[in-house]
Amino acid sequence: MWAVGRIINRHLVEGQIEGAVHMGLGYALTEELPLVNGVPVSFKLRSLGLIRARDMPEVAVILVESDDPEGPFGAKGVGEIGLVPTAGAVANALYRFDGLRRTSLPMRDSAAARAMRSGTRD
Repeated sequence: MWAVGRIINRHLVEGQIEGAVHMGLGYALTEELPLVNGVPVSFKLRSLGLIRARDMPEVAVILVESDDPEGPFGAKGVGEIGLVPTAGAVANALYRFDGLRRTSLPMRDSAAARAMRSGTRD
């Protein structure tokens, strides 16, 4: 649930939140950029563990509209704010699921990460 001020373009705000959740899930579960002496081990996007759109779970966006006196027409900036809580929320959900407290990212050892990889195809 996100308080976004006054909603001017609902589709744009929902898209920003969905994109941020997509980024956050990748950050939490599968994405990695291994470096050797500051240089990426691979320059192939496929090797980074990015979650493909077809492997994303459905995201229900709930927006809370409230007038922001500082924003233009009462709106607030949304940007990638949905990215901020995602990794912590995923870690806590996994802890409730299997009782393992994970303290480093990505959480590749989780059932959720394995499910994301199972949908990948070359």
